[in-house]
Amino acid sequence: MGIPYLACMALVASLYHLPPRVLPAIQAVEGGYPGLEHPNTNGTRDLGIMQVNTAWLVPLARYTGTPVTMVYRRLRDDICYNIAAAGAIMRTQLDATHDGLLRAVGNYHSHTPDLNRAYQLQVMQSAARLFATAQTGQ
Repeated sequence: MGIPYLACMALVASLYHLPPRVLPAIQAVEGGYPGLEHPNTNGTRDLGIMQVNTAWLVPLARYTGTPVTMVYRRLRDDICYNIAAAGAIMRTQLDATHDGLLRAVGNYHSHTPDLNRAYQLQVMQSAARLFATAQTGQ
């Protein structure tokens, strides 16, 4: 089984100086796909392939100089735009944390300690599954 959109993920990881296995592992946990809008209990929505939270709409709009409505549509529908946004979010989280990669991965999902740790574990397990399969060629 191949990793969907690997070329885009590899480019984004390189651009934001992220470990190349992080984005595929996160995507496998998130399980998003183009066009997906997932409502959250706090009133936000998760969008697209990497399930980027709408809490990031305004920061991403400022960063890209793009209207919020266009950012919303592109996050929902444009695969590589969504992956690029996820990469920017991961870079932001890495720069903000002094606890390293796993804390930043957890922060991608939640800053709540228990939710953060649980997400870290999910992503580590996802990476182990994805890349064990890649190494054995199955």
